[in-house]
Amino acid sequence: MTYLTTCWVVAIVATLCIVPRSISGTMTSDRKDFVWGDGIPSPEVDIVDVEGSTEHTCEQWISSYIETPYVQGKPPRSMPEELVEQFTMNGTIEVGDFFVDDTIEGRGSHYQFPQVDVQQMRDSASAFFSGHRPVSRLPQMDKWLFAALKKYTIPKDSKAIVFGSMTPWYEVIALASGAAYVHTVEYNNLTYDYEGLTQSTPRDLEIPGTTGNKGFDVAFSISSFDHDGLGRYGDPINPYGDIEAMRIARCLLKPGSLLFLTIPVGPDAVVWNLHRRYGAVRLPHMLYGWEVVDVVGWSWAKLSAAADWRRSYEPVFVLRVPDSSTNGHMEL
Repeated sequence: MTYLTTCWVVAIVATLCIVPRSISGTMTSDRKDFVWGDGIPSPEVDIVDVEGSTEHTCEQWISSYIETPYVQGKPPRSMPEELVEQFTMNGTIEVGDFFVDDTIEGRGSHYQFPQVDVQQMRDSASAFFSGHRPVSRLPQMDKWLFAALKKYTIPKDSKAIVFGSMTPWYEVIALASGAAYVHTVEYNNLTYDYEGLTQSTPRDLEIPGTTGNKGFDVAFSISSFDHDGLGRYGDPINPYGDIEAMRIARCLLKPGSLLFLTIPVGPDAVVWNLHRRYGAVRLPHMLYGWEVVDVVGWSWAKLSAAADWRRSYEPVFVLRVPDSSTNGHMEL
């Protein structure tokens, strides 16, 4: 695949991808000096623990992530009737229909990028960071991501994890911004032939605390978690798959580490099985247990303004794992 083709793939993916106990942190926005949580309800408890009737440990979250069977064959064409109440949070979330089968009728996908293509992508990412190439040429979401990474630099020689990927664009952004090693977790099979990049499916993920793995220093989830639980990529059908993915990400990171997250923001919706959109109902649950450091590109108006789910608004959430071990991080 040529670099030009890769750029088109990245652009197409970006176009299609249209409960904290307390949420804190000042954000960049069109309102001056406000605290996150103003106008957003903060749930008293984590919805997935209410459903499970137990306070999950990191070991339980990660074990479930690794061991839960994938969808067998083609994903279901419509939302399972017995799960509608859970997917819609008791009817408070709008439902849309746009079916996508990225499993290729259950056969599975394998995305491969040779070393020469990955190197070209890394050179491009480095040029954007150095200013030799203007960020104005990037899609809006990537502009916000580069702005976030320049403001919140990741540690040099750090170990990063990327959740969800079909091209190594965000992996090379991590390398160009200082990471020495990047691991990607994806339901599809991946082969990114480049030094410092490794890939696995969830069932092959190495658990922190084993074989010398002490957790990751930084994480990226770019237009990814909004798909979890819808079966589009062969992932298990799970009304709370996206919320659980946020818990798992927190468990895999060291305390104090950052997650750079983008998800569609707007009036709450689940478009089966394309993606979810996050508003005042579900967004607080996604942010449960995280410290909100910043949200680059944020607009309060977008949270509730009527919007076409085909046109995605995805600001960049900069989230931090609280230093306190009480947030559920695995003891290492």
